Amino acid sequence: MASSSVSGCFATIVIMLKRLIYTAAALSAPGIALTVASERLVRPRLFYRGDWHAEPPDAIGAPYEEAAIYTADGMELQGWLFKQDRPSPTLLFCHGTSYNASDMWLTEERVEAFGAFLRGVGCNFFVFDYRGYNRSAGIPSEAGTYSDARGAWLFASGELGWPPEKIVIWGQSLGGAVAIKLTCDLLDGPSDLWPQPRRENVCAPAGLVVECAFTSMAQMSHHRMGFLGIPHWLLYAGYDNLARAPKLKLPVFHVHGQADEIIPYAFGRTLDEAIAGPKRCYWPEKSMHNDIWLTSQAELAPQLRQFFAEATVD
Repeated sequence: MASSSVSGCFATIVIMLKRLIYTAAALSAPGIALTVASERLVRPRLFYRGDWHAEPPDAIGAPYEEAAIYTADGMELQGWLFKQDRPSPTLLFCHGTSYNASDMWLTEERVEAFGAFLRGVGCNFFVFDYRGYNRSAGIPSEAGTYSDARGAWLFASGELGWPPEKIVIWGQSLGGAVAIKLTCDLLDGPSDLWPQPRRENVCAPAGLVVECAFTSMAQMSHHRMGFLGIPHWLLYAGYDNLARAPKLKLPVFHVHGQADEIIPYAFGRTLDEAIAGPKRCYWPEKSMHNDIWLTSQAELAPQLRQFFAEATVD
């Protein structure tokens, strides 16, 4: 009991000291305080890369190719393309943090789930790793993930030969923010964000799938670290999906599990209200953050097939 009391007192003191430090920093140098908050508290949790599985994805049982993607700022990224043997919808996938491409085949359960997804939805599937994730070069950052997604788009619409207007973008969790920003960049049309020789492939995608995404990183930080007492305006303010949602004037399929233990279901509903659409929504009652396909495959697969068919129709 004494040890527990001491630990409790120490924890209280630490929290009080942190509050004093952030209050002082906010009063004297808001920019420094913001840097400290984002770098020391958010970044290590935001860009956790997960374990890399070195074995190739043979166990999935689908034809595949490994790809090297080059971004506008010179980073080399790793990607994987899983192909169907017939004309099929084309899907560009932006994974979440604590994931990487090899997570698709890291365990027998995931191999089975991903194989079932490819068979059930019937799509060509291209996944890439952000800079700093496993074999991809560089250090991860918010701006870096956006640049990486643009590079993956140009690879899919260029080297892979996918008609850009037929590509569906899918973003899961943090990847939802990356996919939303990529979609907004494409809807804005050619700009200085895109390398000059490849701008002919900058156009609206066929559609967007948003899976278990948050409203903004500021709200997520406050939700997960509110016990620190950091003023809301001082929190890391990037990945603002809510601000970008009204620009998403294209077919959107939005899915979020009601039992999500990481990103609250309420955040998903708030984001959905802001999405312009047209949109379809699916809120599986028992699904958590990482098991939507495992728990809802029978209901989800036909909805996705219909969404892809309608989004990519001529």
